[in-house]
Amino acid sequence: MAKKMVNDVMPPGGRRSVRDIPVPPRSYRYSDDSRDEVEIEEENNEPDVVRISARGGGRRRARWVLWGIVCVALVGLAVAVSIAVSGATVTITLKSVPADISINGTATTATTTSEVYLPYIPLVVEGAEEVSLESEGSKKVERKAFGTIIVYNNFSTASQRLIKNTRFETQDGLIYRIQESIIVPGKTTSSGKPLPGSIEAVVYADRAGAEYNIGLSDFTVPGFKTSPERYAGFYARSKTVMTGGLVGTAPFVSPEKISAARTALRKALEEKLANVATEKIESGSLMLSGGYTFKSVSEPETETADKKVSVSERGTLTAFVFKRDALSSYIARRTPAVRYDGAPVSFENPKDLIFEFLNKADFGKNADDKVLFSLRGSGMITWVLNEERLKLDLAGKMKNETVSVLASYPAIERSQVVIRPFWKKAFPDKIKKISVVVKHTPSEAKNP
Repeated sequence: MAKKMVNDVMPPGGRRSVRDIPVPPRSYRYSDDSRDEVEIEEENNEPDVVRISARGGGRRRARWVLWGIVCVALVGLAVAVSIAVSGATVTITLKSVPADISINGTATTATTTSEVYLPYIPLVVEGAEEVSLESEGSKKVERKAFGTIIVYNNFSTASQRLIKNTRFETQDGLIYRIQESIIVPGKTTSSGKPLPGSIEAVVYADRAGAEYNIGLSDFTVPGFKTSPERYAGFYARSKTVMTGGLVGTAPFVSPEKISAARTALRKALEEKLANVATEKIESGSLMLSGGYTFKSVSEPETETADKKVSVSERGTLTAFVFKRDALSSYIARRTPAVRYDGAPVSFENPKDLIFEFLNKADFGKNADDKVLFSLRGSGMITWVLNEERLKLDLAGKMKNETVSVLASYPAIERSQVVIRPFWKKAFPDKIKKISVVVKHTPSEAKNP
């Protein structure tokens, strides 16, 4: 009997099995907590296709996130750098004009806005030089005592001239005289209190003799006795004792040697006092070379303890101190080629100018203390820029407003502006972010 074969591969008679039932296309998406995804697609009559994306999608997203973080960081860094380097630099070339100076002018102590006068401040310094000379023998001498007094004016606010040989008298009736005329300043007011004017002077005894060698004393002015108020308002007090009075025998030195010694002493004293005055001048002021008056007084020779002859000179130097800005403006105003506009200027190396004191011989004889002078030389006049004010004017301004701001400064001849970062269109609001660089480039003077 034939064995019945069972086809376990194909259904008998072409019967359709469950497996032959077409399955419509479907897709399923599964997710688990591990973030892995499995996507299954089924299509009729084709093998099942399985696409697996295990962790790969996560890496792509992580990469995009990383790039995003980097971009944000770069943008933040750019912003931070732009803030750190933000600012503005204004490079300025100042207006400068060369000037040949030839001025005959007048300086005065009066504070004035006149274009005619140059104001100055008197600076008075005093000192003495002394030398001892070997005696050439001895001889009979008659010498007058001398010393320094301070003369006061508590009578009037006006100055008072006291002529040569004006007398000063002690309470004991001893008379001393000045050998040069002096001008006693008028009284003033300080902190609401009256302050008498005063001046120092050297006086000499009316006669020779040791009886005029006295200690510190008070003095009246006999010449004012006819005017009680003036007599009471003018008086003097000793600054030093009176010494040197002698009638008798003393060491002797030839007049020629004494004269030579005094000449050397006066020269040394003048140089010393000029240096002292220069050291006392404050910043922003100056004394021009030769800009002073010097007077010396020859004190009588005296005998030293070792039998030598002492020769001494006492001097007073009055320096004419000028404010640098006032002197610069005066020079610019008196030099036509400069075409001065009244703005602040500075003069390069004013100490190189040649100053000649024209009324040196007559100075001090008038109470106005006017100084007639000539000034010669050459130099550069440069306009002065107020840098802090410029920064304030530029702060917060748009770049297109720069021209109008800079044009309002006569000191600026040329300028260059750089604002950082480059895309900024306005100056920083804070002036500390604005820097001004000044260049000094002289320009050629143009004749009218």
